[in-house]
Amino acid sequence: MKFARWTAFAALTALTLAFAPAANAADAKLTDCLHMAKEVSTALAASQPGNATDQARGQAQAGRNACLASAYNKGVAHYAKALQLLGKD
Repeated sequence: MKFARWTAFAALTALTLAFAPAANAADAKLTDCLHMAKEVSTALAASQPGNATDQARGQAQAGRNACLASAYNKGVAHYAKALQLLGKD
């Protein structure tokens, strides 16, 4: 009986782990990344040079890399942080 419970628990865990990335990817899409990238690019073009701008460029690069790796939620979060650094909440 213990073996059957353990097997069922292991199967449920495996299914949960298999579908977790798909559930996260459903929150943000590639189009969200593209939209945020355009917003950040426009904000960076209009910003004054400085430490915040440099940090925002780093966040934009991290967002681009995350979006290219299909981690859209992370990419959008990095772009949002870049906009925040530029005062464009």
